[in-house]
Amino acid sequence: MDETTLKKLRFAPVFAALMLVIGLWWWLSAPDKTVLIFTTGSKDGLYHRLATQIKSVVESNHDNIVIQLKPSAGSRENIARLDGNLAHIALVQNDAVGGASVRSLAALYPEVLHLLYHTNAAIRTLEDLRGKRVGVGARGSGTEQVATNLLSFAGVTLETNSTVQASFSSTLKLLHNSKLDAAFFLSGLGTPAIGHALQDKNIALAPISMRHGNTTSPEVITRMFTDGFRVHYPHVSPKTIPLMAYAGRPAETMASMSIQAVLVCQKNADAEIIELITRTLFKHRAVLSQKEPAFTHLNELAAQTELQFPLHEGAENYYRRREPGFLTTYAEPMAFIMSASLLLWSVLAWAQRWYTQKQKNRIDTYYQAVDDVIRRLNDGTNLKEINELEAELLIIHQRASAELVKEQLAANESYIIYQNMLNGCQAMLVRMREKIQASSDENA
Repeated sequence: MDETTLKKLRFAPVFAALMLVIGLWWWLSAPDKTVLIFTTGSKDGLYHRLATQIKSVVESNHDNIVIQLKPSAGSRENIARLDGNLAHIALVQNDAVGGASVRSLAALYPEVLHLLYHTNAAIRTLEDLRGKRVGVGARGSGTEQVATNLLSFAGVTLETNSTVQASFSSTLKLLHNSKLDAAFFLSGLGTPAIGHALQDKNIALAPISMRHGNTTSPEVITRMFTDGFRVHYPHVSPKTIPLMAYAGRPAETMASMSIQAVLVCQKNADAEIIELITRTLFKHRAVLSQKEPAFTHLNELAAQTELQFPLHEGAENYYRRREPGFLTTYAEPMAFIMSASLLLWSVLAWAQRWYTQKQKNRIDTYYQAVDDVIRRLNDGTNLKEINELEAELLIIHQRASAELVKEQLAANESYIIYQNMLNGCQAMLVRMREKIQASSDENA
């Protein structure tokens, strides 16, 4: 086996160790996928559209996060799923009932209560809903919750068989086909579905108030009415539907009220993941706003005020700009580097032992060669044989010295032992030569 092949074999374990370390680094540094179930709302509703945009912007900026959208009936079902550990994040109304395990990320936008009616029903106030067929939202939805509480506060009782609980789109169809006289819709201001419905001249908006023809401004009406309602239902805020908010309609400002739509999560959700999602929302709000106008309301101050559900630790870390400590941030990389270093040290130590053993095995051949010369010398010999042994010993010395120069032998204790043996053998040859010569002189 030539020297080049030996060198390759000598460093093969080191190369293999380095490749192993690189492979481990790639495998360990690749981020684990975090799969989050996002419970939204009906597929044709704003909640689901907003969730779709949040999913898109988060996944495109964080390869380690995967979001799965799961439609629902609305806030109540979303809360139930979070409480039951069936979902990780959700969109809910700030007035949602329950939610012991729910934590907030950010209030996104105000959901405005719209009261649409068929013009044949001549609805002008909440009191005009008596005896009418009224849609109050899907069963378990936020619309149903606020509408039923509002009617109870206003003292308006609807007959059981005249109350319709249906999805957003189904309710609009019933209203358009005159199978409903009026319907409540809790949605973001400017929702396309509301605007499309108001293109029908037989459908109009009614104010959320108790009196018709009141000369007081809509802003005052909504503030006074909402302040009273808030005593019993604390998470509503005064809100008006602006003039011509929907392609020329309404023809006048409408008194109404609003409730914040809030992005929430399960309280045991990973703080780092929640911080990343919260940060991404605000960092990319311009992109989100271009896709869905509701995101234009997103700002850090409003996002964390008057929340029913407390902020999640991850969201609070973002708002307070709490950066994790050095050890917390780099704990895993440091642990990996230490483990990799120990592994590499072990491999190199093994390689060193192997190399040393190989050199020792090579020096053993010179031990044997010198020992063979000594054995033959002790067997008795003449001057001719002495000359031959000296020549052989010189060849041994030259070969060992050449290998030492090429670093095929190490100048260690084993080599020193070999040199002592060589020197001793040379001294024995000198003494034997002198002895033979002295004997020859005496005989002469």
